[in-house]
Amino acid sequence: MPMILVIEDDPTQRLLTSSVLRSAGYEVAEAEDGASGLEMARALNPALVVCDVVMPRMNGYQFVAALKQDVALSGVAVILLTAMTERSHMRTGMTAGADDYLSKPFRGAELRQSVATLLAKRAAQSEQYVRGFEQQMSEALEEQKKTLSLRYEKRLLQELNGRWDTEADAHSGTQDRQATVLAANLFSLIRQRIPVQQRAVATRRVYQAASDALYMFGASLLLPSGDDLLAVFPAAPGSDVPRSGLIAVRAAFALQKIVNTVFQAMVLEAMCLPDEADPASLCIALCHGQISLVRFSDPLHGGESLTLACGEAVDACRALGEHARAAGWQVCCVEAVLAGIARSVRTGAAAVVSINAQGQGVLAQELHALADA
Repeated sequence: MPMILVIEDDPTQRLLTSSVLRSAGYEVAEAEDGASGLEMARALNPALVVCDVVMPRMNGYQFVAALKQDVALSGVAVILLTAMTERSHMRTGMTAGADDYLSKPFRGAELRQSVATLLAKRAAQSEQYVRGFEQQMSEALEEQKKTLSLRYEKRLLQELNGRWDTEADAHSGTQDRQATVLAANLFSLIRQRIPVQQRAVATRRVYQAASDALYMFGASLLLPSGDDLLAVFPAAPGSDVPRSGLIAVRAAFALQKIVNTVFQAMVLEAMCLPDEADPASLCIALCHGQISLVRFSDPLHGGESLTLACGEAVDACRALGEHARAAGWQVCCVEAVLAGIARSVRTGAAAVVSINAQGQGVLAQELHALADA
């Protein structure tokens, strides 16, 4: 229950007033004059004060004025009690800041009703203040949120524009180069010989073995292209085709051995279909010519960049690989790759292969092994 402070210099009247309030269930504190009552109010912070007017040291009017000047106590309700019933006295009390005025002698019901009314009024005012404060806080926070949001969006736009410009400058357009390109039908082979439930693990295993071999032989870039894995062997300065071609041929035979070994191991582990059940085998095509690397990036979301390969060397590899699979060749190349290294390779059949819709053809050569193998 709320705390009520009774300030009365008359002991009998103080006892009577306190008894009425305690019987109504309120917690009551007592003071014998205005000065001690003010000190007690500061210590207890009561919800309401019932105060006599005529008292020594500090009368009721002076008490009310001092109470209302204290910021911490200015909201405390005050009922003044006095035997002076003139209207001027009531106006003086109200002007000082009193909330109600009871004339002595008063009935207990009057005091209880006045106390209950003022406490209810103060509670309503407090609730209204809290609601208003919450509304103001909510509006202020919403305004601050909008301000910060606009500031953040502006900053984010600046950052993204900066990142976009930087990434676009670094990765936009195409990079054209002369290179020897190796295309191996690694992914179609995995799809044909590996059961679905084992395919993810097997793909990772086969790709790791293939990439280790290709990078070891000097490939500068590995790229997936449909069912093929492409390896790019850049030409040496001055378009030294023989050097890059010989390196790519050596990489092709090494890749063939390593991939076959991995598949044989997976057959033993029951992860892979045996050769007898599926005649699919690794087919490798080698071409030399122009390759265009197109790099895409997503600076907006910070995603990894993606590089795609196209160009005459890639188209030739794709057409050559299709012919080789149909002819049963395992390793083959175009004539340009063999330029200057023919004595280093044992060859087989040859055929003219069309590489585009215009009917342009290239001489394709089956490769059996390295001459020193």
